[in-house]
Amino acid sequence: MAKNRSQLFRDLNVSPANKQWAWCAKNTTLKRAVFTLWEDLERPNQQWLIYDVYENYKKAGYYDQKRTIDLSISEDFEIFGIVCVAKDPNAEKRSIVEIKDDFVHILEFVDKGNQIFVRVKKTVPLLEIIRRDQHDLNSENGLQDLDTSNFGSDNPDRALSKGYIIKRDNKVRLAVIKRAKGKCEYCGEGSFKTPNGKNYLEAHHVIFLAKSGTDRMDNVIALCPSHHREAHFGINAEDLEKEFLEILKKK
Repeated sequence: MAKNRSQLFRDLNVSPANKQWAWCAKNTTLKRAVFTLWEDLERPNQQWLIYDVYENYKKAGYYDQKRTIDLSISEDFEIFGIVCVAKDPNAEKRSIVEIKDDFVHILEFVDKGNQIFVRVKKTVPLLEIIRRDQHDLNSENGLQDLDTSNFGSDNPDRALSKGYIIKRDNKVRLAVIKRAKGKCEYCGEGSFKTPNGKNYLEAHHVIFLAKSGTDRMDNVIALCPSHHREAHFGINAEDLEKEFLEILKKK
């Protein structure tokens, strides 16, 4: 049975911003984006136009696609294309009559200023991507199947390491914690008590310093330990980042 676009998105571990007008989907953890490619709009050399600043049909899907393109370029996402067949190629609002669900195109961007194209680097079976993702997942979960009783060492080896760290201004951290007045600036709840009787909070850089975020109070939020961990490792980390920035705008 042929798959629909939502099923293909799930197979590729990506989610659309809105299922009603989704032209594309993404996974910020995997750094992956998937774009819809209309079969009849293919250009020479296996290229498709996916953004045009002069496009007249500018609705929700158009703007969502541009945001996904910008994120994919800035974060160096892996980008795929799925080929769809339009029921009526001349319709202003297209509907899908068929999806080529046995393969995906691995794409690269071609930025021409007011227009952005994608072109095919390689075509691979969909099953190959699914198997690769499953292999990566199994590798991450491999510890669950191992005997860990002999892991570690009572006398671990020491090794000299050279590298760099990003220095944070402790004054910023202290000022943010003071601003929070003992409550998580996201959920509004207190945390456990420290020996000095104060609620424990952690300072979180919303835009990570490693990604050129500033070490300023308008980029640092005080969080309870639970929401701080979720901001780094949770499935909703991207949504939390947006909410944090909105909260900081009001500070």
